[in-house]
Amino acid sequence: MAASQFLCAHPSFNGRKTSNFIRKSSFPAFREREPRSFGEKLQFQRNPFVKAVASDSEKSRKQVELVYDPEERLNRLADEVDNITGLSRLNLFSPCKINVFLRITRKREDGYHDLASLFHIIKALNLYRKKTDSDNFFWIHLDKRVPMGAGLGGGSSNAATALWAANQMSGCVATEKELQEWSSEIGSDVPFFFSHGAAYCTGRGEVVQDFPLPIPLDMPMVLVKPQQACSTAEVYKRLRMDQTSKVDPLVLLEKISEKGISQDVCVNDLELPAFEVLPSLKKLKQRVLAASRGQYDAVFMSGSGSTIVGIGSPDLPQFLYDDDEYQDVFLSEARFLTRGENQWYTEPASTTSSCDSSMEFSTTEED
Repeated sequence: MAASQFLCAHPSFNGRKTSNFIRKSSFPAFREREPRSFGEKLQFQRNPFVKAVASDSEKSRKQVELVYDPEERLNRLADEVDNITGLSRLNLFSPCKINVFLRITRKREDGYHDLASLFHIIKALNLYRKKTDSDNFFWIHLDKRVPMGAGLGGGSSNAATALWAANQMSGCVATEKELQEWSSEIGSDVPFFFSHGAAYCTGRGEVVQDFPLPIPLDMPMVLVKPQQACSTAEVYKRLRMDQTSKVDPLVLLEKISEKGISQDVCVNDLELPAFEVLPSLKKLKQRVLAASRGQYDAVFMSGSGSTIVGIGSPDLPQFLYDDDEYQDVFLSEARFLTRGENQWYTEPASTTSSCDSSMEFSTTEED
């Protein structure tokens, strides 16, 4: 399989902010809470108070009320940890990715498809402990921004961010290269997030080759994801190699490097099977193309779907707002981003109202 992926960050049009929160503590617990539907801000429920009322006698009017708040106690313990450890808290941004092109080059004997591409939190932390013989455990609070089944790699990004954070909290005992190599054991998309933001990936996606971003970071784009998701397994099940493009992915990569992103380079061999799985997705792409009247440099599906990407304009076609059929679609503007050497991705200033994910760690050793 061959594809091109870039990292991007997106603010939501409704202005809601979300974050991922990871706290490493002496309590080896994991909590992941997601919105009931994307576009809806996650609401947190506080743990119930435990109250006890006592008086010194039956006739006395003096009463003492004792209140026990588990959440407050946990936060107080975390503050105590901060005072006795070095790097005890860490906030990290977790971006999503888009496939500018995705070519299926052959069917592998192991059941995977080869991937040449420009591009699961518990697994990541368990893997890190296994590889480094660490006895650190993490409490994680996760606010999701990237929709499920969108072809945007939200889960893979979270896993990569968790690996990076765990390593930072443990004194950087592993190199970036080691983290990238280990991450392939979690999922095919995860190693890409250890690139610098633009990469050519091959194999299952785990062979990552960095290259300079060929387009401006402020190039606008929009993401349109219908409420329905595409099952990746079902999309690959319907894939027929005789119906895939024959263009060399290296030719596509060369065109992108020289002239940027255009409609002719956005070849996705998974579009046809995805449109069979979800016929309404084909209609959505066609309507975006028709309604845009050339305002986008390219309109294409990312990954195995079901997100349609429009590059070149921050404006969405009006029918997405007017037609009842599209009331529940996920709409967002997005921007490309990169990271420096030995640095993680930072939230662009233009997305301060919301972000894909942000994670906070606090740490202590298990007794």
